[in-house]
Amino acid sequence: MRGFIISVLLLLAGRGMAEESVFNILDFGAQKGQWNMSTEAIQKAIDACHKAGGGRVLFPKGYYSTGTLFLRSNVHLDFEDGAKLYGSTDIKDYAEVPVATEEPQFSKCLFYAEEAENITITGVDTSEINGRGYYFRWAPERPKLFRFERCRNIRVEDMTIKNSGSWCIYFGGCDTVRMTRVSIYNKENHNNDGMNYDGCSNVWIKDCNLQVEDDAICLKSSINRTCENINVEGCSVSSYHAALKFGTASGWGFKDVTVRNCRFYDCRYGTIKLLMVDGGYIDNVHISDIDLFNCAGPIFLRLGNRGRDYTRSIRQVYDADVKPEGRPVGTLKNVYIGNISGRLYGRNDAVEGIMFTGIPGHYIENVTLENIDLTFSGHGNLDANVVVPEDEARYPEQSFFGALNSYGLFIRHAKNVKLNNVKLRLRGHDSRPPIYLEDVRGGVFSNVSVEVSGNVTDVVMQKNVTGVKKLDAVRAVPVAF
Repeated sequence: MRGFIISVLLLLAGRGMAEESVFNILDFGAQKGQWNMSTEAIQKAIDACHKAGGGRVLFPKGYYSTGTLFLRSNVHLDFEDGAKLYGSTDIKDYAEVPVATEEPQFSKCLFYAEEAENITITGVDTSEINGRGYYFRWAPERPKLFRFERCRNIRVEDMTIKNSGSWCIYFGGCDTVRMTRVSIYNKENHNNDGMNYDGCSNVWIKDCNLQVEDDAICLKSSINRTCENINVEGCSVSSYHAALKFGTASGWGFKDVTVRNCRFYDCRYGTIKLLMVDGGYIDNVHISDIDLFNCAGPIFLRLGNRGRDYTRSIRQVYDADVKPEGRPVGTLKNVYIGNISGRLYGRNDAVEGIMFTGIPGHYIENVTLENIDLTFSGHGNLDANVVVPEDEARYPEQSFFGALNSYGLFIRHAKNVKLNNVKLRLRGHDSRPPIYLEDVRGGVFSNVSVEVSGNVTDVVMQKNVTGVKKLDAVRAVPVAF
């Protein structure tokens, strides 16, 4: 028995040593320098590591430049402190890879992996991957930095990743992804997303810092797989368009998503967006303990009927997309949003308030807002003739609806909406009511207080509202400016 135990321990030790095998890129011919291309040498190191059964591909301190690298199973890219890898500035150095489902002009990438497993990328302090995306500004083809297709067991830790030509990191159909203490800076171009998870499961995003031009943490569902068991915690996020977004690609589903203990700031065109417009579903989402600063459109929930068919079209087209007959409207339900606070800043009246909107006959269901304390900039004017359009098939952006009927909360085509301990405040005069409800069925408003300015007397404007309890208990707090 003792001999058996010793044999097992030796076997495990041998595996450990094999996993620690080091493949230094300099030993394979890589050259230091931002303009010395080392694509072939680095790829040789990766391939040798994979062929040996796994280990570490070491990037020593220094600057390196590369075109597309193909990642393999059981490979750990290990960046020393001060190691910086730069993407080529010539699109010819980026390999042809399968066309992406969305944004085909973003198909090429610096790192590509397909049906691989056990990939790790780690660094320390000043370790950096820089795509030099500023060289691709307005180019017809703009490479991503990372593209993982149908991979599993991916870990990225303690890395700074910046300046992609387009989306920074894309995971398509991947399972078990861990992103820890990753900093992403991606503002060089328009449509520069941070992290995209398309049909992925078992994802952990923890203690990350994202500053991006477009969507920061974006969940998608375009590849016949549900996005599920997604966990985001302790992240600091700034984005021009959305700190957290579900969609717009939403042909299948999103479920069991938890986001907590995050700070979202400087989000100009919306902050938290849950969008179901392509016939899929959103179910069981829990968002809590979020601090907002200098954000517009704090929460936008949209159930629409764009109906894009990803099985028949890879075109990134919005209003006139392929829409097969009989494709159903999706569902958006069971969402909890709690412990949200902050001072908001709107570009205009259209994008500042909270907005939930389904479409006629199709309702957003079972949404809870709890422990909400938000301060709006105000300065809106009530227009008795304004009709907020339905825009059932249009691309879902809150600003496209125009000025809303309320400064704080707009809810339309919804069932069973619960508000508990909600405070809506103003820091400037606004002649609109704080809350607007239309075609809302069921729910309860408990301990809701709203600030009103001037001669506003209609605290909750209602149209075709039934079964919502305690609306008359909403407390108006007059303020003067």
